[in-house]
Amino acid sequence: MMSTETPETLFVAHATGRLLHVRACPQLLGLDAPVIASPEQVASLGTCTWCANELSETGRKYFDSVEEAVRTLDPSDDVVRATAEALGNLAYDLVWVPPSYSHIAVGDKDHAVAWIGRGCVMHQDGRLIEFD
Repeated sequence: MMSTETPETLFVAHATGRLLHVRACPQLLGLDAPVIASPEQVASLGTCTWCANELSETGRKYFDSVEEAVRTLDPSDDVVRATAEALGNLAYDLVWVPPSYSHIAVGDKDHAVAWIGRGCVMHQDGRLIEFD
């Protein structure tokens, strides 16, 4: 079964967690299995400050193209080409990295439609395309 977890998936540190976090949050480091937040937790809990910045425009760095963003992580033509192929004809207006530089996101001002990691692209619909 393919994971539908994305960089914007919200977690709690444990089932009775008091704050929402994204996977890259330093507060989740070292935890073997943070729990994906339930819809009720998403609706009722606050978000940790670090994660709120990660999810907002605060601290984002924008790029003019996917190629420019990818080359900041890996200048190889092969990786640039593989990323473009994995994105296909996906429509997006913006390319950015969050403050943690944990991934590259493409989307519009309100949300991402795909996330680019090292060696893969995760689409919003859950498709994970891996490449070397």
